Amino acid sequence: MVLASFDWLGQGEVANRLRVAASIIDVAGKIDAASIGRSIMVLRRPRDLIRALFGTVPDGLVGTMQRLGHDPAGDPTTYMELQRLYFSRASDDKRRVKTLGQMTGELVGAQIEVVSMLDPVLLHPSFVASIREAKQVAELNAALSYIRARCSTATDEAVRASLSRLKPGEHRSILFRWWAHRFDRLPRTFDTRGDPTIVMLGTAEDLVSVSRRYGNCLQSKIGEVFVGNYVYAEYRPEAPEPGVIAELRVTTHGFFLEGLYAAKNRKVRAERAATVRQKLAACGVALLDHAPDQPETVAAAAQVLGLYNFAEPDNTGWGVEYDDPPANDLDELENALSEVA
Repeated sequence: MVLASFDWLGQGEVANRLRVAASIIDVAGKIDAASIGRSIMVLRRPRDLIRALFGTVPDGLVGTMQRLGHDPAGDPTTYMELQRLYFSRASDDKRRVKTLGQMTGELVGAQIEVVSMLDPVLLHPSFVASIREAKQVAELNAALSYIRARCSTATDEAVRASLSRLKPGEHRSILFRWWAHRFDRLPRTFDTRGDPTIVMLGTAEDLVSVSRRYGNCLQSKIGEVFVGNYVYAEYRPEAPEPGVIAELRVTTHGFFLEGLYAAKNRKVRAERAATVRQKLAACGVALLDHAPDQPETVAAAAQVLGLYNFAEPDNTGWGVEYDDPPANDLDELENALSEVA
């Protein structure tokens, strides 16, 4: 740190401060390397050198420097930032210092910069230890901003509490996946035009609930919905007619219907699929189309060419749709218990 301080204090100022602290009179005014070296040899102890340069020795600074090792830790600005952090009175900087003290093992130079740049909410020993390059910090801070925008529960206190879920050695993406599964603000939505039978699945909780009721993999699509690639809606007619899941792809010109799925990812009955398409089209959703000729003519050409599922390219489920609507979790439990009895 003594040599690095040349960059922000100047060689002359460093020489004078060390000389005064070492009580060396015969080299007054000299700032050459030999004079500075003599002062260093007199003071010797790191604690005394830091006190000579900066007037005091903050708790933990010497230990942090020892954990950086004997070799220079990269750019001199690393030491400048370390000095700034330990002498700062700002609450965020105090939290950064505390985090450095809580980290185990040796420190690498980049971790000083990481701690300085990272959003204060993310300052946790295990999380910081998983970041090796400062260039990753901007990405992590931006991802946290996105989580805050999409999750109403992502307060500073809640995010800090969630950091404890990250165990040593685990990848930091686990934290962000955990929050993605708690989003409750869709990045994209569309107007259902007051149709009570078309229901937007607007939260991660909605997707999980519907995934269980329909027995499908919708829960695995939470990440896609979270970042705005897809939006899902449920067609909820009056009982006993079963519902339908509509998969809508987000485009620069709105939404288009990419898939219709009945319970267990089965194919939707043609007449029901036509009803859902009509309702979605009324909400401004684009539908897949084919050549602008007579439907029978185009369908005949597709048949001859062996084109699979030409008539309903958005209805690609497998098997035959069940006649019964998807049961809720309580119904499934009661059925299972009755079978056991």
